[in-house]
Amino acid sequence: MKIIGLTGGIGSGKSTVSAILKEQGYLVVDADELSREVCQKGSPLLRLLVREFGIEIIRDDGTLDRKKLADLAFETQNGTRRLNELVQTAILVRAMERFSDMRMSRDVDICFFDVPMLYEAGWDKYTDSVWLVTAPEDIRLNRVVHRDHSRRKKVLARMKLQMSEEEKCEKADLILDNSGSEEDLRRQVEQAVAALEGNA
Repeated sequence: MKIIGLTGGIGSGKSTVSAILKEQGYLVVDADELSREVCQKGSPLLRLLVREFGIEIIRDDGTLDRKKLADLAFETQNGTRRLNELVQTAILVRAMERFSDMRMSRDVDICFFDVPMLYEAGWDKYTDSVWLVTAPEDIRLNRVVHRDHSRRKKVLARMKLQMSEEEKCEKADLILDNSGSEEDLRRQVEQAVAALEGNA
C-alpha cells in the first residue's frame, strides 16, 4: 500500500483537494479528524493535557475547551512545544493503527495522509511521496481572512509558524498550484491521480 502525504499551508486549499480525493473514492486519513478523536472526553490524552495545562481547559461537560487550551499553550514557546509533542504523538499512533488495519485488509492500494504541518512534524518520513497544495501568500491570506473572519495580523502570525512555501516546494514530490479556480485545481488532482494509478 502506498501512503501519499497531502499537505499545504493555511489557506492553500488542501481541504478542497482532500474532498476531491474522497469524492473519487480514495481513503484519506485526516490528522485534524484524528486530533478531535484523540482529545475526546475521558481520553488518556485529555488527562495528560490537564496535567500539563490545568483543569481550566476542561468545560463543565467534561469536553476539551480548545480555545482555552490554545490560549494557554501558545503563551510560551515551551507550552507550544509540549502541546505539539503530546497531541502529535497521539495522532501519529492513531494514524499508524489505521494504516496497519488497511494493510491487513489488503483492499487498499493507495491512501492519503492529510496533515497541515507534515514537514514541520517530520511525518513525511512515514509517506511514500508528498503532494503539496500551494498558492501565493497574498491569495492564501485573503482566503483565510474572508473564511474565518480573522485579522490579517493574526493569520500572518500563524503563517510564520509554518515552514516557508519555498522550502516545502523543494521537498514535495508533486505540487498542486491553487492560485486559480477550483476547476483548475480539480483538473490537476485528476491528472495526478491518473499518473499515480498508472504507477501503482
